[in-house]
Amino acid sequence: MICSMTGYGAGESDLAGVRTVVELRSVNGRFCDIAVRLPKSLGSLEGRVRAYVQDHVTRGNVSVSVRCDDGDSSAHGIRIDAEAGRKYCDALRQLKDELGVSGEVSLEMVAAYPGLVTPEADEVDPAERWAGIEAALERALAAFKDMKRNEGKALETDLRGRIQAIQALLRSIEDRAPDRVAEFRERLRHRIEGLLGDGPVDPQRVAMEITLFAERSDVTEECVRMNAHCGAFLEALGDDGSPGRRLNFLIQEMNREINTIGSKGNDTEISHSVIQAKEELEKVREQVQNIE
Repeated sequence: MICSMTGYGAGESDLAGVRTVVELRSVNGRFCDIAVRLPKSLGSLEGRVRAYVQDHVTRGNVSVSVRCDDGDSSAHGIRIDAEAGRKYCDALRQLKDELGVSGEVSLEMVAAYPGLVTPEADEVDPAERWAGIEAALERALAAFKDMKRNEGKALETDLRGRIQAIQALLRSIEDRAPDRVAEFRERLRHRIEGLLGDGPVDPQRVAMEITLFAERSDVTEECVRMNAHCGAFLEALGDDGSPGRRLNFLIQEMNREINTIGSKGNDTEISHSVIQAKEELEKVREQVQNIE
């Protein structure tokens, strides 16, 4: 079953009085790129979280956000950087004098300086917090993968329909191909009659021209390969794992074959079918970019 590369999942845990919330988001990406945001005190767990997520994701740009709340913020103290406050206050007074503005430097102005007043965080042991993070991460991953699978089902239905439409166009091209030679023979005969009238016609020369036309415009091999690629594409959609890269490769091969059919077809009806097939292939290519 295919999965989309875009997804979202959230999970929570409440262990030892600590509420942990984990959120996962992913968008399309050629490789597996995982960005982790953790509280500063738990920064040492970044590699562990990344490895845990990487076991469940093969492609895409994934962001992981972890928040922890021990529910006891009232017990935290406040740290004041008095020295920085004095320097900032002096700088404000100096600026006031240089600019010649009125008014006094207030406590509100000084307290607005970033980092001057900060809460004191309790010492946290990352190892003790891992159990809560892991539990929340597991729940978030479950929701995350469910969403990716559901989107994958919709993608698979759309892609199967488009590949089947391409196969139908190929059948129309194969059905049309033999008629082109007969029509060319008839057009050639009319041209010769128009040029020579009742004059003699070399049947061998006519046969050679028809043979050359048939060889130059023969798309049998391309249609066979194109049908094989379509079959491989449909088969890959049903495989387990992450077929995104394989599907991308097949689309490249299918584009090559349909372009060759268009250049060799030398027929209006075949050209119309080729244009429709290219339109479907472009839509397939866009959808495959979303597959993991």
